[in-house]
Amino acid sequence: MKHIKNGLKVLFDYGISLLVFGIFIFVFLSLAKDNMNKLLPFYSLLFFLMAFSIIYTDMKKLAETEKKPQYNLNPYPVKGLIYGLIGFSPIVILEIVSVFIVFSDQLAERFKHLTINTLMGPLYFIIRGAGEQPIGYILASLTVPFIALLGYLAGYYGFNITKYFKKEEQSKTTQKAFKKSPWNPTNKATSTPVKKKKKSNAAKKADGS
Repeated sequence: MKHIKNGLKVLFDYGISLLVFGIFIFVFLSLAKDNMNKLLPFYSLLFFLMAFSIIYTDMKKLAETEKKPQYNLNPYPVKGLIYGLIGFSPIVILEIVSVFIVFSDQLAERFKHLTINTLMGPLYFIIRGAGEQPIGYILASLTVPFIALLGYLAGYYGFNITKYFKKEEQSKTTQKAFKKSPWNPTNKATSTPVKKKKKSNAAKKADGS
């Protein structure tokens, strides 16, 4: 039951991005107009990033929780993949069923095609990249379980991708530290050695005596 519950969490997370995708699709269509066909993959990619962030974060937190010994949940590295496969299976089942349902009416067949593509909305850019061929739908369907796997692995091994990027940014900023101009007068003040004054002949004679 735990596997099913956590798998449904993946489906719920994907559903959030899909819902927002559907809410704003009409705004996108009204703005894109004639360029809708060209811009649709980029619109899809935007909500893919949203789905990636939600699923990755939740699976990471779940792995961190399951690793705690008091829960005794026996976590293992690829558990996130199992959750992802269980969670996305309802949509995969609908995809498979749609293949075997063929309507004689072209309008109904077109509606079926649009329904599947809408369900795959945040992943549509993958499908479109593969020319809407079966391989595109297969790759898109495996993407969500793969995201769940990455998130769970991050929590299981304690890897924080955001900290990694922060370190990269900090190292770049330190490398680009401000360098003083060679014409800066403060450089001369610090670098020019102080010259000792030579004693006069009268002073030398006075020292000798």
